[in-house]
Amino acid sequence: MSFLSEITDYKNTIMSRVLEDQELCKAIFYTDQGFLEKDNIYDTSELIYKNIFPHRFIPETASEAQTYITISCTDYRPTGRSFKNGQLGIYMFTHRDLFKTDYGYTRIDYIMTKVEELMDGKRGIGLGELVFVGLNEYVVNEKFQGYVLTYRPVDFK
Repeated sequence: MSFLSEITDYKNTIMSRVLEDQELCKAIFYTDQGFLEKDNIYDTSELIYKNIFPHRFIPETASEAQTYITISCTDYRPTGRSFKNGQLGIYMFTHRDLFKTDYGYTRIDYIMTKVEELMDGKRGIGLGELVFVGLNEYVVNEKFQGYVLTYRPVDFK
């Protein structure tokens, strides 16, 4: 097995966790300010490669007002003789016209909080618990903005 073969598993785990949270999927899929009041999404897997991507970029054709989550894996290297670690970046961004919600918080703040609940301190990505590294603003361009949450998994090599 390759030194970095688990990166695909990490990305798939992140996407699965997001897709299992119906309220988070509503915040990503619906463009309404009252997205939580909308119907459940019957097949959340349809969000993959439409709103959720296992890579950092979105297709150039994506210019309409939508919300996105993308994932990156960076800075992977050996740590000692038996372990490796790196950073997982979860990028959450939306069109500026979709920031406002009916709930007293922005859409992107809601998404950030939900993603953080699904990731921080949880097992299933690397050995032990996933470690929160940081939060930064993420500006794609003048129309799309959000956050990037960064986590550090540790694994055997």
